[in-house]
Amino acid sequence: MLNAKNLIRAGQFAQAARQVAIIVVALALPRLGIGREVIGEWESLLYVGYILGFGWLTGLLQAYLVQVRTIRPAEAAAFSRIAIIGVGLFSAILLAVAAGLHLPLFRFLSMGDGPPGWWYFFLFLLTQWPGLFFEQVLTIRGKPLALVLFGGFSALGFILSLLVPLYYGASFSYAMFVLAAFAGVKGLVVGAWLVYDRWETLSPGPSPGERGGASSAGKSRIEHQESRIENPLSASNDGTTLLPNYITTLLKTAWPLILYASIGALVTAFDPWFVNYWYAGDESIFATFRYGARELPLLAAITNGAMVVVLPRLTEAPSAGLDLLKDSSRRLYHWVFCGAFCLLITSDWWWTPVFTPLFAESLPLFKVYVLVIISRMLFPVPVLTALGHTRLLAPVAISELFLNFLFSWFFVQQFGLLGIIMGTVLADIINGAMLMFILYLRTSIRPNQYMDWKLFGTYGLILLGLVYWSVGFI
Repeated sequence: MLNAKNLIRAGQFAQAARQVAIIVVALALPRLGIGREVIGEWESLLYVGYILGFGWLTGLLQAYLVQVRTIRPAEAAAFSRIAIIGVGLFSAILLAVAAGLHLPLFRFLSMGDGPPGWWYFFLFLLTQWPGLFFEQVLTIRGKPLALVLFGGFSALGFILSLLVPLYYGASFSYAMFVLAAFAGVKGLVVGAWLVYDRWETLSPGPSPGERGGASSAGKSRIEHQESRIENPLSASNDGTTLLPNYITTLLKTAWPLILYASIGALVTAFDPWFVNYWYAGDESIFATFRYGARELPLLAAITNGAMVVVLPRLTEAPSAGLDLLKDSSRRLYHWVFCGAFCLLITSDWWWTPVFTPLFAESLPLFKVYVLVIISRMLFPVPVLTALGHTRLLAPVAISELFLNFLFSWFFVQQFGLLGIIMGTVLADIINGAMLMFILYLRTSIRPNQYMDWKLFGTYGLILLGLVYWSVGFI
């Protein structure tokens, strides 16, 4: 139990460090005298990276967390290494194709010929995506210290690579070059771990005396497992599935999750695209929108860090996993909702000093976007994923995209940028409710089995009241 808590905290730290790094950069750019148009170009790059990587990487990560629990530890080591290498190779292919088609890509996104330094940002993504997968491997391998160190290194390097050159007067393109150079160092770290992990598997284990009198038969079994790792095409002596079949099973599990996450990414990406479309690619307006349409700091880090541990538990023992999910979500409600209350109540005092007068217009957008917490605190997707009902996710995501389009088109004509936020929040909440209903129809699992319904309802109503009081027109 203690190790599980340490892993949860380490996973949350890695996620939080990544989010903090993005927030620190966002806060520092206007203070360094960077104009809103250039900040819009940086936000555009983050947006492109999200579109290119979120869907397939999220789906693959979720499938890996489910699949790796079905594999014996010795085989899981080789499976994890192959998965990291596979993610790296696919990242290289995807980014090469995107670079070759960058003009139609950027023009489709209403970005003209693209932000300056985009090619350096693609090099950064080349190691960023495998690095995210590497963090999950460290979680599964039970290495919280390594996870904390790697997460901290990644976040600090990201901040310094961008801000130090800009602080000394360098151009935005040069800052992108330094970020790409840091990405190369990060790639070397992941590569060194892969080599070390393979070497550790090949190296002979402790002597029988060091094992506390382990029998020669036990040693023989260990050596047999290690030989199977280095020759994954060989059959196991007990007729278990071959390692290549684990990869096939991973892809079969992943594709509906990738489809769902990709459509979900389109839902999220629709808003920035619609802003560019509606306001004719104005980088200044795009930056205003992006600064307002931000989720609560560390929200994704806290929830994802908890789900990384909950999802495998749901796969191994669904009943115990539901209890763990309910207990984890109850703690999340206290922290997340109460944090949102404090931010809303005090936002008129801290927003402009934090984000500078350059982004004062983003405050009303932030106040309404806080309502997205309601849907983020619904957790039917981990349960559906663990129980194998992943093919149901994509149609629901498509319906959310359709609803988001309808609501945003309607509200933007009355409320401008704020209307796009309102459409997104409403579509997101309806999507979460639909998934909960589908989970109940398929499995008879009621919401109160994996969430504290009364606590959630109380906090949700308070949040709605605060937003109404703060914005005053909903």
